Amino acid sequence: MGTNPYSGGPGTNSYRVGGRKKELDLRQEMSDLLFGSAGEVPKGRVGLLRRMRKDANGDLIKCPCRSKITDEPDKDYYCRYCLGHGYFWDETKIVYYRNDDSFRKEKSDNPNYRGQEFEADDFFLQHHEVITPDDFIIVVKLDVDGSIAQPLQREDIFRIWSADKFRADNARVEFWRVRAERERKWSVWYGLKTR
Repeated sequence: MGTNPYSGGPGTNSYRVGGRKKELDLRQEMSDLLFGSAGEVPKGRVGLLRRMRKDANGDLIKCPCRSKITDEPDKDYYCRYCLGHGYFWDETKIVYYRNDDSFRKEKSDNPNYRGQEFEADDFFLQHHEVITPDDFIIVVKLDVDGSIAQPLQREDIFRIWSADKFRADNARVEFWRVRAERERKWSVWYGLKTR
């Protein structure tokens, strides 16, 4: 029989709020979910967070492949610097839990797409990540042990529509919930060309 996590006894994931009451430590629970613990199997998946680079004003840094006429990225010839996004970016390794919720349509919180309905998945990440709606989550191919397969192969790209920080009663950030939509693969629609 397991212990009551709300009891605040030894071995529980709780912390004091205001020196009186103990709360369930959702940061620790998220860590146990992603990485496992003595009584829990890890459920996290390794992937990449593609963070868009920004200048000193907070604007995205454009790639030179963007058309001087339409200001759109070059989709015909896959740019080796931005991979068709039109902006420079950096990728970092993350661990996330993904809930496929694509059957449910929601409206975007992203100011660039406000009011548009989309089908999206939920991604749950630890509190210390820095995520914006300009970023992307990259699903990578994994080997039989769950590590990133070498050489690195990107399987899916998810455009982030909303990134929500979930806070406890004392306003401490506990975890992120990210709603993201799978981007279509351009090579499906027509042959992919490279320069």
